[in-house]
Amino acid sequence: MSEAPAVTRPTAPAGPCTPWGVLASLAWGVAAIATWLGAQILIGDTVVEWLDSGNVGIAQLASDARFVSLVTIGAVLVPLAVIAIAVRLARCSLSEYLGLHWPARGYLAIGLAVLAVLIPLVDLVSMLAGHAMTPKFVTDLYSSGRDSGWLPLLVISLAVAAPLVEETVFRGFLLPGIAASRIGAWGAILLTSVTWAVLHAQYHPFYLAQIVVLGIAFGWLRLKSGSTTLTMILHGLLNLVSLVQAAIVVEWLS
Repeated sequence: MSEAPAVTRPTAPAGPCTPWGVLASLAWGVAAIATWLGAQILIGDTVVEWLDSGNVGIAQLASDARFVSLVTIGAVLVPLAVIAIAVRLARCSLSEYLGLHWPARGYLAIGLAVLAVLIPLVDLVSMLAGHAMTPKFVTDLYSSGRDSGWLPLLVISLAVAAPLVEETVFRGFLLPGIAASRIGAWGAILLTSVTWAVLHAQYHPFYLAQIVVLGIAFGWLRLKSGSTTLTMILHGLLNLVSLVQAAIVVEWLS
C-alpha cells in the first residue's frame, strides 16, 4: 500500500514592509546625512589641493563648478549605502521601502503640473519681494561651468546626483518612517522639508523658505503616489530649470 503524499501547510504571504519607528528613522537619517557631509569634506579637501585653491574661501568654492561637481558626484554612494543597510536590516526590499518605482501616469502629470505652477509663482514672489528670481549663487555656478568647460558634469551633479541622494534620504527613507508615528503625515512632511532646506545653507534665508514650500509639495506627492522616483524626477527638473534660468540671466540679461 503506497503512502499518501505529505500535506504541507501553505506559507502565509509576507506582510507589507514596516518602516523603522520615528527614533530609529531619525537615527539612520542622521547617520546618512553625517556620513554624506563627511564624505563631501574629505573629497572637497582633495579637490581643493588638486585645484590649488587653498586660499579660496568657502563661498567661492561653492560657486566653482569643478568643485561642486566632483564633491556632489563623488559623495553619492556613501549616504545611499547607509540607507541601504537600514532598509536591509528592516528586512524590506529597497524598492518597496524607498518607493523606487515608476509613478502612475496620473501622478506624474500632477507632479509636472505642480512644478508648472510653483516655479513661476516662486519667481513672482521673488520679484515682488525685491529678490533676484535666480540666486547669485546659481548664476555664479553656471558662469563657472561655462567658463571652465565643466557645464555637462555640473548638469549631471545638480539634475541627477543631488536629487538621487536627497530624495532617497528625505522623501524615500525619513518621510515614511516619521509619518507612521504620532507625528503623522503632515508633521513628517513639514519636518523633512525644513531639514532638507537647512542643508542648503548656501542660499539666502528668503530662498530657504521657498525650498521648504517645494519640500512640502514633494513630500505630499511622495505619500500620495507612493513613488520617490517621482520626486527624484521633479527635483531634477527643478534644478535643471534653475540652471536654465541662470543661463538666461548670464547670457542675455546681464
